[in-house]
Amino acid sequence: MALNVNRSVIDPFYRYKMPRLQAKVEGKGNGIKTVIANMTDIAKALSRPPTYPTKFFGCELGAQTNVDNKNERYIVNGEHDANKLQDLLDIFIKKFVLCPACDNPETVFTVKRQVINSKCKACGHAYVIDPKHKLSTFIIKNPPPSSDNEESEKKQNGGSPVEDKNGFEFKENLDNSDDLDDDWAEPEEGEGEKLTAHIGKLVIDKDLDKSVDERLDMLHQFFVKAKKDNTIQDSKKLLNEAERLELKNKAPLLLADVLFDTDVLNQIDAYKILLYRFLKDDSKAQRHFLGGIEQLIEKNKNQLLRCAPHIVKKLYDEDLVEEEVLLAWGAKPSSKYINKGFAKEIITRCQPVLKWLEEAEEDSEDESDDDDDVEVAFDERSREIGTISTEQPKTNGIHKPIEAKAVKVEEGDEIDIDDI
Repeated sequence: MALNVNRSVIDPFYRYKMPRLQAKVEGKGNGIKTVIANMTDIAKALSRPPTYPTKFFGCELGAQTNVDNKNERYIVNGEHDANKLQDLLDIFIKKFVLCPACDNPETVFTVKRQVINSKCKACGHAYVIDPKHKLSTFIIKNPPPSSDNEESEKKQNGGSPVEDKNGFEFKENLDNSDDLDDDWAEPEEGEGEKLTAHIGKLVIDKDLDKSVDERLDMLHQFFVKAKKDNTIQDSKKLLNEAERLELKNKAPLLLADVLFDTDVLNQIDAYKILLYRFLKDDSKAQRHFLGGIEQLIEKNKNQLLRCAPHIVKKLYDEDLVEEEVLLAWGAKPSSKYINKGFAKEIITRCQPVLKWLEEAEEDSEDESDDDDDVEVAFDERSREIGTISTEQPKTNGIHKPIEAKAVKVEEGDEIDIDDI
């Protein structure tokens, strides 16, 4: 569908038309990019090189751009909606195409003495393009063809114009600058930090080329440093880094190592909000987290093996790990995180909790009376002497305590659900 070049003109017979911008998103994660599929056709309709609107998008969005004239590939890094880009194109047209006197798009550029001059062929109005815009610097370095000064510029620069595939000519940049991508004008006050932040998000390609193990090590070091700097509770910062490295599902495995030690029950309370951000509605992340708990118990088995059921129950009570994930974990010991034999021993220790979850699930399916379902709850004293109490299962997420009785469990003894 063709659009009026000046979209503020609603006349259907307006003679200056351009195709509607078509944007295609490619890639994933932080390597995502938007390809302007018909930029060549748009540029022809505007009588501007396709690099100009492409670079304009980059300036306005704070994103890097890639231009491949040979293959007609014009790319803006990041995911951008076609309608948003079409609106930005309207701004480009107003600033760099339309005549301010007659609103006619029949304007031509000439660059002289580092100034961009524009003249309208329709009304003869001459004016200077805004030199403060970032795109102006790029245009000065890469001027459009000019029949008036082409030969003189060729002599002055000692080079010849290069004509691209679409008939636009560009002078070779023959200065001796070492900056091969100096496309930006000097940022105005306050813009430096914004540019740095945007560019920082784009410096990811090389990291994503690394193996999963290498990226896991990078993320682990990031978490360790955050804890050392007392910024470990900044969940947004940690999530952004995990997503940048495409490791959000595996991040809880590393968090378990960084956050927990033998005081794990108290530490779950301290960090539950952070953990919830990583684990909510993500069964894969929850399974990796259980793997991290297994590694923690194995590393501190003398102190934590007997507390394994208390830890698992704590994770369930705090809604960090869902019932289905716990049952699947208990059904099949895995050697993915620790020795399979020790994984089986941990699961054996946790059988009272797992058995209760299974029975509660069956009772729920049979629509039995709530009083018949008894939930195992490990109180604060149980951390030292293995005391357990009883309470009714969750009803709409709320525990309804009932009279509790305690059973003392010696280390090495099995916990019998019938003793509750």
